[in-house]
Amino acid sequence: MDLLASLSSFLTKLAAFFTLRMSETTEQITFGIVLALAVIVIVKLTNRRHHYNLHARDVMKGHRWCVTRMFSRPCFCNICQKLIMVSDGAFCDSCGVCANSPECIVAADKTLPCKLITTKSLTHKHHWIQGNLPLNASCEVCERDCGTEPKLNDWWCCWCHRSAHDICVSSMEEVCDLGELKECIVPPNCVRLKLSRMRKRLLFKEVLQPEIQNWSPVIVIGNRKSGSNEAESVLSSFRNVLNPAQVSDLADHPPEEALEWCRLLPSNVECRVVVAGGDGTVGWIFNVIHKMNLVRSPLVAVLPLGTGNDLSRVLGFGEGHTKYVDIVEYLQEVASAEPAKLDRWSVRFIPKWKLGLPMSSSERFMNNYLSVGVDALVTLNFDQTRKLPFYICNRLINKLIYFTFGTKDIFEHECKDLDKKLELYMDNQKVQLPNLEAVVVLNIASWGAGVRPWTMGVGGADAPKQDFSDGLLEVFCLVSSFHIAQLQLGISEPIRLGQCSSLKLCLKGMAPMQIDGEPWEQYPGTIVVSHSHQASVLLRD
Repeated sequence: MDLLASLSSFLTKLAAFFTLRMSETTEQITFGIVLALAVIVIVKLTNRRHHYNLHARDVMKGHRWCVTRMFSRPCFCNICQKLIMVSDGAFCDSCGVCANSPECIVAADKTLPCKLITTKSLTHKHHWIQGNLPLNASCEVCERDCGTEPKLNDWWCCWCHRSAHDICVSSMEEVCDLGELKECIVPPNCVRLKLSRMRKRLLFKEVLQPEIQNWSPVIVIGNRKSGSNEAESVLSSFRNVLNPAQVSDLADHPPEEALEWCRLLPSNVECRVVVAGGDGTVGWIFNVIHKMNLVRSPLVAVLPLGTGNDLSRVLGFGEGHTKYVDIVEYLQEVASAEPAKLDRWSVRFIPKWKLGLPMSSSERFMNNYLSVGVDALVTLNFDQTRKLPFYICNRLINKLIYFTFGTKDIFEHECKDLDKKLELYMDNQKVQLPNLEAVVVLNIASWGAGVRPWTMGVGGADAPKQDFSDGLLEVFCLVSSFHIAQLQLGISEPIRLGQCSSLKLCLKGMAPMQIDGEPWEQYPGTIVVSHSHQASVLLRD
């Protein structure tokens, strides 16, 4: 698809060149018509709606083994029943079965079934796992402590996470109600599969609605290879409490596959999507949802990982989690969150002509903020450092690198006199700029990893109200890198230029720029910011 788009752009430029440079002979007119038809066909192919299939085989391979050198509690092998030593051991992140050695892993794959993502049964039944019960577990039948003896004994259900003694488990009802998180889980007896056209792959066909009040399943999307790899542990924890098919890793599958759940679910069911990652991953998912043109857009919640996470702060999901996040508590927070709308802005780049040829414009979407100048320069320097082979991903190290580049620019002033390199138009009105080193455009209240610049200082009390769903942008200036440090410490305030519903920046020279924390060196041209659409999100108080 990207090749078609590039070819279409090239042909458009070529057609414009011939229109400008050649006289209208018959042959040239014919050539122009053929070229125009080719452009139309390619554009149609580029914009053609594409459906992805959600493959069932990838989540039906059996146990998902995670090798670990440390368990949070003493664990026993479900095959040989021996205590798992510190240097050995593996566990299935879906059903919780533990194994002591490679031989035990092979035996477990053959004899102990994992969580089933689909069944033909009319009801959902318990899936009992022996031993290694959660801490402070109590029997569902006799209400006494269980799993306290130093051996493989007693049972727990890997769906509802209820426990029972060896002598009590037979008294439990056969039907499982999925426990306290049943509103979030897709029961396996409600999932229907089909064979692909070539009859080589199993695909998800549809999801039936279970008899669960306020059922609104949660789809989890993350990337185990991004950042400090905290997402891998987080995704494993989600598989332990949800249907494993509800958890998608972007390192294995494109986001379009995970979002196919929104088409499979009944039309009257609200789908919730949890994005485990930073602002960049959230923006990626927003773009895919918009591109898929879903009949009913899912409600997006954020489980913030890494640094920054300004959107997560505004939506009430915190500044960041570690891999030890309590998934049950987090899903309860998602269940109590309220639906909201988030403005998304189109940022169109119109470069200057080169060699007499018109350069094609490009477009991006903004969720949080964009900036031109010194703060984008600091972000750009950090991004280049992060790509070095010896870089170590750590939150404290990240903050130290940011501090180093910010301090460096206090003395160098690489973006000095930026006001002479650009012109700013707010709602088609030219704005007289003071001497500055950065222009920042806000859509949300948080900027720079938690700073609330619009309401800071004496002028913040009288500043117009800020809302990420009002169709307005807030614009302010920064005079130096030292000014950014003062805002971080809360001892200064920005130079507010006002609010607007559209914005235009005319850049006369190259300057560093960023959108939602993704920086680059911007060439001269015109930057047009206009309202595009609204995304559906979940908002916590």
